[in-house]
Amino acid sequence: MSIRKPLIGVSLFLAVSFLLASTVLVTLERGIGGDTKSYTAVFTDASGLGTGDDVRMAGVRVGRVDSVTLDGTVARVGFRVDSDQLLFGNTKASITYQNVIGQRYLGLSLGDYGQPQILEEGGEIPVERTEPSFDISALLNGFEPLFRVLDPEQVDNVTSALVSAFQGDTGSVATLVAQTSSLAESLAGPDKVLGDIIVNLDQVVGSLAARHSDLDTVISRSQSIVSTLSARRDELGTQLARLSTTANRMSELAGQAQPEIDELVTRNPGFVDHFLANKDEFAFFSYNLPPLLKGLARVSQEGSYLNTYLCSINMTLIPSLSTVIPTVVANATPGGKVTYSPICR
Repeated sequence: MSIRKPLIGVSLFLAVSFLLASTVLVTLERGIGGDTKSYTAVFTDASGLGTGDDVRMAGVRVGRVDSVTLDGTVARVGFRVDSDQLLFGNTKASITYQNVIGQRYLGLSLGDYGQPQILEEGGEIPVERTEPSFDISALLNGFEPLFRVLDPEQVDNVTSALVSAFQGDTGSVATLVAQTSSLAESLAGPDKVLGDIIVNLDQVVGSLAARHSDLDTVISRSQSIVSTLSARRDELGTQLARLSTTANRMSELAGQAQPEIDELVTRNPGFVDHFLANKDEFAFFSYNLPPLLKGLARVSQEGSYLNTYLCSINMTLIPSLSTVIPTVVANATPGGKVTYSPICR
């Protein structure tokens, strides 16, 4: 069996893999091609800057950072740039944010101080002409309460504008101002509502302050009621237990009476049907019931017996004498008239 074809395939695969690995390595190394010149810069704070980070002029990559070391209380940053790039005595070095994930680069620009002479290779930019690193994390943490009420897209716009502004992009500064204005407009409505709440709360507190004596009385009486209830909590607990027992017994009685009540209501013909069929008679009875009860009250109000007074009576025992007896009685009465006692008048 020939191994020529598999050997050629493996060789091509290794060559392509080596080429791709070299490309990735070169890309990650971010090396500088050609001749370079080395310099140093002194910073009071070089947080976030590391070996291999870019060195840029006007946003264009011209070199790389070689070392970041601590020298007493300052940080000394060693870097190199292309040999055709010139540094001057008034060159300013600053550590600038490259993106929102925290990458930084060493930015070089001309300042309005120092001497304009060319800075010789191996020269140093003193701490007076450097701008230290800025901790954007602390700033963004300060925005955290605001970010909680914003949409993710708005948060991304604000943070991107902040990073671009720190990089010196004037257009991004304008964008940041616009975003801030938009946020202010968005918060204007809730701010007005909060203002109204504060005003109304002030009125409520003022009313309470004007009636503080009444409020003190209410609080004192409430405290007295609560104290009394607390002192008699055992008795209240006993009464509640008794009420519970009574309620249970009433429930049992209602359950026992339920069949009879159902039979009274639903039997045919029942009370309800009888009432509906004789509404006029029940109405007549209801109309005359109060006078009847009033009369019964008059004759029974002196005891457990009926108290009546007979004023007159006219009875016919013998029909033939019905016209004789009244005449005799009338003649026997002085003046021919019947008189009644005062109670019968």
